[in-house]
Amino acid sequence: MRLRRGDPVWSRVSQTLRFHAAQFSQVPATRRGRRRGAEERRVIAVHDWLAVLVAVGDWPLAADAATAPRLQGWLDPAVVLAYLAASVFIGLKGPSWLTPRAAPEQEEDYYLAGRSVPGWLNGVSYAVTLVNADVAPAYCGVAVVVGLPVAWFYISRFGLALMLAAMLFAVRWHQLGIRTGPEFFSLRFGDRSARWVRPYTSAYSVLIGAIPWIGAGLLGIHMIFAPILGLESKAATLMIILPVMLSYVWFSGFAGVLATDFMQTVVILGANFCVLIAVFVRFGGPTGLAAAIENALPQQADEVLSLAPVAGHHLMGPLAVMAWLVVSTMGVGGNVAFEGQRLFSCRTPQSAASVGVWCQVALFGMLALLTLPMLGVLAAHPEFYEADPQTRETAYGLLLSEFLPPGALGLALAALLAAVMSTVAGHINYGSQTLLNDVCRPLLPRMSQRRALLAGRLLMLLVLALAIVVMAFADSLVGIAVIVVGLFGSSLTFGWGQWWWWRTNFPAWCAATFGGPVIYAALMYALPFWPWWREQAALSPSAEQAMAMLQAAITMAVTTGLWVAVALATPPESIDTLKAFYLRARPMGLWGPVRQALAAEGVNFSRMTQPRNALLIGVGTALLGAAWTSMATLALSAVVVGMYGKATWLAIGAAIVAYAFLRAFRWHVGRLVRQPEAA
Repeated sequence: MRLRRGDPVWSRVSQTLRFHAAQFSQVPATRRGRRRGAEERRVIAVHDWLAVLVAVGDWPLAADAATAPRLQGWLDPAVVLAYLAASVFIGLKGPSWLTPRAAPEQEEDYYLAGRSVPGWLNGVSYAVTLVNADVAPAYCGVAVVVGLPVAWFYISRFGLALMLAAMLFAVRWHQLGIRTGPEFFSLRFGDRSARWVRPYTSAYSVLIGAIPWIGAGLLGIHMIFAPILGLESKAATLMIILPVMLSYVWFSGFAGVLATDFMQTVVILGANFCVLIAVFVRFGGPTGLAAAIENALPQQADEVLSLAPVAGHHLMGPLAVMAWLVVSTMGVGGNVAFEGQRLFSCRTPQSAASVGVWCQVALFGMLALLTLPMLGVLAAHPEFYEADPQTRETAYGLLLSEFLPPGALGLALAALLAAVMSTVAGHINYGSQTLLNDVCRPLLPRMSQRRALLAGRLLMLLVLALAIVVMAFADSLVGIAVIVVGLFGSSLTFGWGQWWWWRTNFPAWCAATFGGPVIYAALMYALPFWPWWREQAALSPSAEQAMAMLQAAITMAVTTGLWVAVALATPPESIDTLKAFYLRARPMGLWGPVRQALAAEGVNFSRMTQPRNALLIGVGTALLGAAWTSMATLALSAVVVGMYGKATWLAIGAAIVAYAFLRAFRWHVGRLVRQPEAA
């Protein structure tokens, strides 16, 4: 792959190469000012994968390097090719393994694997789909400036959120018997309002929630394969990779996605475990790694080797952890997108509730094994501990290039491909499903199964084509998508409202969906005029990110007040719509007037009531689940640096809390699943 001085990515390449040249040769390097305008925006859009390739591809450490040699030898490319071949085979065999009595010739077989998928497999698939192209450089970049407390980065983001969604919503979503998340609005708001809400939600989830990330994933695949195969054209990369993914997604549907997701999870775990072993070999085991960190960073070693967030840390202190926890948890579970496939396709409501638990276990395992080896980079290159956000994201590539032998490097590259392919395949399949079910079906209700599947496959090609456009123009469209997602994230609390409060209505949905972005944009314009806000954001890039999170929290709070006020000021949905929804969904929360209306009609009392204190018990069970998975993650972190005593106590505590969680989970979910007798 050849870079020329006129190429848009030249500025970032030369900057990264100068950094590594300075570190390895100990010669001070002059850091030039960053270019502005369109060139810089394109550079920022691709810098994650570019940084990985600079290190993985063993590019010359010189400021005037203009070429990137291909990987030497045959073993690494052979491992990658073996992975691609296995993906095709396992993906095509998926339907015969998961739905042996049915072929994917019906919509439910093709898109939901016959609703016969075990919860653990859906959970693993959900986890690996969350691991996209940006995870390795981003999370590993945080790890080198935080150390062991990096675990709190993903604990705060996913630990309570996934458990709450599982304990409070998964059973009810499964019992609805619907195919996609947007179909929910036909039940909640009635057909008249859902005529607008359903297609809008579907189109938004695909155009903003799926296509940009598919495009970013395809770009990531190209940036991985370019130095390995010597490809300069994105089209050449697509012609190699797309037949692999399309072969099993086209013919096998969701079952093929699930089968390959499981294989990809195994590849990611195996590759990251090999990287961790390589770090142990380099430093003489866990205690040797801890000693190397203490020697390299004598003043900061206590912070790096702490199992708890360090007060006053510029990036991951206790306040930052709490901020991530609040922002990531609010509204979770109230709406579903691609994760809805994992709930609706489960065999039973109990297995649907277990999806979030299995997802958390698999996700924490992958992220822990991904980030913990970064302690080796920190021991070998302590300057990363003070690195800026752009520089620290090159750390993962440096880890692969310095620590891995041939073969293991190929496995690591296969793991990177697995992370991207799982996300791309899952979003392509979901995108075509929701467009078919929520946009085309209402317009053509008499469409036959055969034509529906053909239309679904053609929609899959449409989603893929739009993602390729994003890939070609990733410098602007991905950035726009990120901003739009941030704008519409302000309405997340409405998801809880539509399940837990009978007054939530269509006007309130409009206020949350369209008013939230207006509030976000207004705050984005107005807050910088506040001197305190401007001073805090100017302290550092990390402080600027923290203020952006605070702005998101403020927007969420103001938007919640707006849609609640609108709901109180406007009439609720028709009582017939609310009664039908309540009997089918049996939601928790404030539904007293609807229950009274049903009682007046003589409906069986058991059909109107929830298990006693179901909401509070669900929250308590979720807290137990978050606690034991967090303790287990911290126990693994302690083992990696030789804190065997702390690891033992954490493991014992995790086992005790896990037992309590399992008992509470079975009891709580059993009460939710238990069906009342018909009136």
